[in-house]
Amino acid sequence: SAERRDRLNHLLFPGPAKELAEHREKYGDTSGLSANQFFYGLRQGDEHRVKLEKGVELLIGLEAISEPDEAGMRTVMCILNGQLRPVSVRDRSISAEAPTTEKADKSDPSHLAAPFAGVVTLVAKEGDSVAAGETVATIEAMKMEAAVTAPRSGTITRIALSGVARVEGGDLIAVIAVGDTTDPN
Repeated sequence: SAERRDRLNHLLFPGPAKELAEHREKYGDTSGLSANQFFYGLRQGDEHRVKLEKGVELLIGLEAISEPDEAGMRTVMCILNGQLRPVSVRDRSISAEAPTTEKADKSDPSHLAAPFAGVVTLVAKEGDSVAAGETVATIEAMKMEAAVTAPRSGTITRIALSGVARVEGGDLIAVIAVGDTTDPN
């Protein structure tokens, strides 16, 4: 089974298995890409078939890439199964004039991260005491709004954003210090 294979990989090859797990968490499962697609990406006018699962293929094409904006973002025009779609991508090869947001540390339980890309509006402020499950901010993406809630009770010691801000998934929203150190949550 896949679970057994993963456990064996972690036991026999701990370093590479950890790197693979980090890669999959950051980029998803890239095993369906060919070596050329993985190492060199798409070129304008190229189309590639990607097998998602048995009997399910996705046809991906690259039509155009815009110039970067002041935030270092480019709009990439892709064709996905014949449909033209714009995708915003950060160009890491240029220095952006807009400040980049801080990423939340997944190993630090006091960090509250954005669950997905969108526009965050803060509800709580620095110094506020929050209960587990209480709304700290709201996030809006594709005309849908969701609450970003405190994973634990505590005090907000730092807000990483100012006002209304555009974030990517995993960006730090706030730091919540535990109010009672005897609380296991």
